[in-house]
Amino acid sequence: MPGQTQHRATLILGVAIALTSLAEIFYFLVWGMVLFPGGSLAGKALWTATCGIAMGAVVGAVTLFAVEGRLSGAAAIWAGAAIMAFVGGYCAWLCSRIDARFDYFGGPENGTLFFLSGIVPAIVGGLLYGWWLYGKDERAKHVQ
Repeated sequence: MPGQTQHRATLILGVAIALTSLAEIFYFLVWGMVLFPGGSLAGKALWTATCGIAMGAVVGAVTLFAVEGRLSGAAAIWAGAAIMAFVGGYCAWLCSRIDARFDYFGGPENGTLFFLSGIVPAIVGGLLYGWWLYGKDERAKHVQ
């Protein structure tokens, strides 16, 4: 069973990092290149790559600590969703404050839209994250 536990931990961290990194790639492309192309492209790329990995690592670690092996079914789905939504929401707020200084992604002129464009995907992504990890009878008990 230790191998299965390690596989599960890797899966949870991988899914969390993949979802947050995909969101950050989207932000980089839309907000950083299309809507607000000015500023340092390298700085924007480094910011979004760091945020995607760090945010996903936090989501995955908190999920491992608070949900995995403690909750199941709907409770686990909602807990996973809440973790993703909370961390994503906090990161959206934090990034809106940081971007107010750097102005890489149009935060100073579009603060509310910038913030909402982080909150909405965090909620939707959280539901996907929770369902993906803990739905459908916990993915048929980890696809044996």
